[in-house]
Amino acid sequence: MLTKEEILKEIQKWAKENGGRTPSEKILREEIGIPKWNWISYWTKITNIQHDAGLVPHKFDKTKYTKKDLCDKFIKLIREKGKWPTRDELDFKRRHNSRFPASGTFYKNLGLTEDLAQTILEYIKDKQGHDDVASVCNSTVEKYKNPNGLEGETTERLTHGWVYLFKHGHYKQYRIGQTFDLLRRGKEIRIQLPERAILIHSIETVDPVGVETYWLNRFNSKRMNGDWFNLSHADVKEFKRWKKIV
Repeated sequence: MLTKEEILKEIQKWAKENGGRTPSEKILREEIGIPKWNWISYWTKITNIQHDAGLVPHKFDKTKYTKKDLCDKFIKLIREKGKWPTRDELDFKRRHNSRFPASGTFYKNLGLTEDLAQTILEYIKDKQGHDDVASVCNSTVEKYKNPNGLEGETTERLTHGWVYLFKHGHYKQYRIGQTFDLLRRGKEIRIQLPERAILIHSIETVDPVGVETYWLNRFNSKRMNGDWFNLSHADVKEFKRWKKIV
């Protein structure tokens, strides 16, 4: 059992490694490895721990925003930064302006990075004077235009690949896809996300397209934005039963 000082030290270490973010109770339990029974004798609630660690406690954004509200606010920040804003920049804006939406509000309602950029492009397509915003969004989309980097691959390499399942940080969001270079694809997905991507499982196969199609259809009713799905523990367990198909 960790002491009070050791718990604070672990939390501060995690915050430093994650851009100054404040860990939630779930992150404290699942990522930092400190369950509630370990800290409940020192603090009565998670906000007390966050405060003692010198961090800003979470304040949930309960404001009801329309899609237009979110797009307009995101566009304004793109123009302020002159580039695509990172999650840290969104969170910084929120901390200094309580009327600005929490970063998670954008990602939940408009999609993750690539989908969010497409949403903004769709929103401004008939509007005048948004060439600067369109340029930033198109550049963001272009980064993920060729996710598998297949140019120059040989026929032999294209007959063998993987179908993967990535989880988006502490969110209940999973991505299913296929690739011929699992390591490179993992790096590309991690660049897109506001929180780290965790590889849950991969299926080695000589028919990645066919296997991917099966799972996309299998979980179609649970599809969120793009290739992201809201899967249950049972769904993940089912996916992990497939090991290798050759």
